[in-house]
Amino acid sequence: MAGKPKTIRLGIIGCGRVAEERHFPALQHLPDVQVVAVGDIDTNRLDFIADRYGIEQRFSDYRALLDRANVDAVGILTPTQSHSEIGLAALGAGKHVLVEKPLALNLAECDQLIARGADSSCKVVVGLNLRWHRLLRRACEFIQNGKLGRIKAIHSVFTHYRTGENAPYWHRKREHGGGIIFNEAVHHFDLWRYLLQSEVEQVFAYTRPSPYYEDETLVTNAFLSNGVLATGIFTLKTSPTSEVEIYGENGRLSLSLYRFDGFEFFSDTTYPGNIADRLKKSMFALFELPKTIPIMCRGGDFAATFHALWQHFIDCINRDKASECSLKDGKRALQISLAIIESVSSGQPVQIRIEDL
Repeated sequence: MAGKPKTIRLGIIGCGRVAEERHFPALQHLPDVQVVAVGDIDTNRLDFIADRYGIEQRFSDYRALLDRANVDAVGILTPTQSHSEIGLAALGAGKHVLVEKPLALNLAECDQLIARGADSSCKVVVGLNLRWHRLLRRACEFIQNGKLGRIKAIHSVFTHYRTGENAPYWHRKREHGGGIIFNEAVHHFDLWRYLLQSEVEQVFAYTRPSPYYEDETLVTNAFLSNGVLATGIFTLKTSPTSEVEIYGENGRLSLSLYRFDGFEFFSDTTYPGNIADRLKKSMFALFELPKTIPIMCRGGDFAATFHALWQHFIDCINRDKASECSLKDGKRALQISLAIIESVSSGQPVQIRIEDL
């Protein structure tokens, strides 16, 4: 009989908005992890989070946190520009690592992390949390079972209401890892790879700025190695949504990631207004509703992705599971983002070197 899972003693480095609103609420519902230390250079945020969650050990220097023998693993939730430095130090200190996306600011930093990770026995998971979305997991199975037939195209939309007036400095500029390309659209670039099990080979993009964001709106096209065409629209300061549509020879799969019933398949003969099809899907949604009520009570499917992300990280450590979002996955998502920035700057399509991974 397997022994009782070890309680992972966790240190959180970075006490900003995503830590407060997403990571800490998720961690409160996991029995096999205890946050024993927190770190942030902003002592006001540090004390706010530590006081709120009753954490005694608090550090303004992440290196002091990494020196603690009672810390088994760390969550790196800092601005992108510090991910590589802290990640390298954490692996050097023998700590398991969960690091927020994007993985780093450039590919050289990714390669350093990949090399250090390869030399370490510690587990590393990159926080591209949408990989753990309930509907996306279902979509993966749907696609892999061949129900869409040959895939021809994929389309993403991510929008949010963020004016930028109160955005932190790093969230506004590309050089710090901010803007729609690095901080939001990178999730969907990763989903193209995750859903289709294929690499992005070429991109072409346009962006528009706002008074606050260097990249507020992005429209991009891409070509994947399996022949699938991809498009994406991403913008801030509008109505929130996160959607993916996959087009196959047998029909269209539509995913709305903020809806509990956001999984819809339209066959090659079904029009969206078909009454029989709508009634069938409405009945299925009502049938599924009792199963989704607990998820909705905890903040919905999007919030649940953070719970599942952390559970996976714990399982990697306690059950020696392989990371389902590796450092190489993090590098590939960043590589797409960087190619899009290059395309925006040059006004030309940009080829991505797949062999670089």
